[in-house]
Amino acid sequence: MMINNILLSLSDSDKRLLFSILLILVVVIAFIALLGFVLTRIMKLQAKRIDTLIHDVVVYKVITNRRHLIRYGRSKNWALFLKQACIPLSIILVGLLVLLIRNTVTRDWGYSLFSTTNGFGTLFWTWKSTGSFTGNEYDFIRFQKVVLDNTPHLAAEAWPSYIVAPCFFVGGIWYVIISSCLLSRTLLLYRRSSQVFEKSLSGYRQDETVNQANTNTNNTNNQ
Repeated sequence: MMINNILLSLSDSDKRLLFSILLILVVVIAFIALLGFVLTRIMKLQAKRIDTLIHDVVVYKVITNRRHLIRYGRSKNWALFLKQACIPLSIILVGLLVLLIRNTVTRDWGYSLFSTTNGFGTLFWTWKSTGSFTGNEYDFIRFQKVVLDNTPHLAAEAWPSYIVAPCFFVGGIWYVIISSCLLSRTLLLYRRSSQVFEKSLSGYRQDETVNQANTNTNNTNNQ
């Protein structure tokens, strides 16, 4: 009942703003879900690479115990990680250098990268609250105190942020992915090391084994 009363009290502009915010939330959730799906697929594919890295030393019995296999697999795994990390770390480094040069030239060390006046925030819609909260429980829900603060536009003084922010975003996401792959390969390495050198008594019965051995001996003697 309370929700119905609130919805009925909303103006057309309030309803449009509410719909826009809900749409943005749906897009963000969908993006996170898609990112999680892609990350899971990449982790599964990368985890299988540990089999390639340790295959030969296991098959040709170069390594004959679990501890040695884990130590060897770790070294190979980290070598692959460092190789994969070169590109995203280089991208992040480029962003840091551009930001450092910009702040040094302008002497503005308090620069906000996502500012809506001279930062990356100029490319997005943003809203702000005006005035102070009056205590009315409907103020926030009806957006009576929220107004549009910025519409997407290009600003000449914001050009460094157009380089730095994408570098941080792309490099950061890329680094998170390869770090997740490192973890996946590590977990599979421990599982493989247990499987390869596992000693199991599952299904073993001593009496049956002794009887089978005696039968084989008798058959040999009879021949």
